[in-house]
Amino acid sequence: MVQQPVTQPPKGFTIWQAAELGVPSRNGRLTWHRTRVEDFSHDGQQIIVGWPMVQLAYVSVHRGDLVYLGTTVPDDALYVVPCEVLTTLLEPQARLVLAPVGPWERMQRREHCRVSLTLVPTELLLLPAQGDPQPLKGTIMDLSAGGLRLRLPQSLRLGDRLALRFTLPGQPQAISAVAVVRRIAPVEHADPPRWDHGCQFERLDRRTEDAIVRFVFQRQRELAKQLRSDTRH
Repeated sequence: MVQQPVTQPPKGFTIWQAAELGVPSRNGRLTWHRTRVEDFSHDGQQIIVGWPMVQLAYVSVHRGDLVYLGTTVPDDALYVVPCEVLTTLLEPQARLVLAPVGPWERMQRREHCRVSLTLVPTELLLLPAQGDPQPLKGTIMDLSAGGLRLRLPQSLRLGDRLALRFTLPGQPQAISAVAVVRRIAPVEHADPPRWDHGCQFERLDRRTEDAIVRFVFQRQRELAKQLRSDTRH
């Protein structure tokens, strides 16, 4: 995964290009709405987009909300960045002023909000189709209510199933889940070699999903607050 500095849009990012605004629902799932980039500051710290509408009503966003901006760079890929809504404007045109609060990432568009972290599971097992579970060692690199990115010293296979148990920072109750490997990529310049595995959760119960959503939103609020503090100093 290629990450750009927080304040720098990807090369080829231009005014008037088509974009999509991802707005989180209460369960952490993103709904994407078409918009376009209308302006952005030279340092990339503010981006102005059109305020999208659904059935003749403006999409419900407010100052201080966390949203996601996604845009496709020609001859490249989709890039997505988490943003804080700085201002909502109705006149002279309906617009949203956004401030990136994380890195631009070259990625597939996601349906869930996610957050980066470094967390070692207390239990990590490979679940073969036959035979006993095999213990593994790895690190969770990011997390959402839909899945996680797991870094391992070996490459698994697409479709492999994993059982995980981990405790989120600030939450007393451990989370147990089963996930399926959907994507695999080597970590560039890693010595010794490492592989990132994009994993999708299988049938999270409501309590577990709510706990992950609360954690993700809290971490992103903390990130937005820290970024605002840094820009004032």
